[in-house]
Amino acid sequence: MSRNRIKLNICGVEFALTADDSESYIRAIAEEVETAVQDIVDRNDRISVTIAALLTALNYCDERRKAVDSADNLRSQIKDYLEDSARARTEADEARRESERLKKELQTLRARLSEQTEQAAKAASDKPVEEDKPAQKKPDKPAQKAPRPQSAYTRAAREHIPGEHAQTVVEDPEGFMSFFEKKDDEQ
Repeated sequence: MSRNRIKLNICGVEFALTADDSESYIRAIAEEVETAVQDIVDRNDRISVTIAALLTALNYCDERRKAVDSADNLRSQIKDYLEDSARARTEADEARRESERLKKELQTLRARLSEQTEQAAKAASDKPVEEDKPAQKKPDKPAQKAPRPQSAYTRAAREHIPGEHAQTVVEDPEGFMSFFEKKDDEQ
């Protein structure tokens, strides 16, 4: 880029300036500086142009430093946002991969279930008709009956001894017969 030589007049002081920027840009900045110096002089009659120029320089340096700090802060925030974004992108990719894995697993399980259902249906259709009837389950061992508690109306039989007559004893003290008698009395 070519260097430009520019003549400026700020608050009655003329000087020449050489800059890499365009002449229109340099003149716009010179007008801004002259306006800032003139505002300080207009607010206080006793301030010289030199002091006003120094105060203007201090104001611009303060604004510049604050702008740099703000830019650094913004860069730091952008860096944090980019890190968060990269982390979120990684998590989203992992979630997508897990989702795909689960979809494949679900398809596999559905296929297995379908095969098992088909095999069960085929096995059920291949059974002979006789087996469709409810099967009479034969117990492996003869069922042992639980001993009945002896009550007043049960018959107790003694062992039969050859040569003797079997004797049956029936006891009913307020048992079987009294049950029916009580029902009749209540009505």
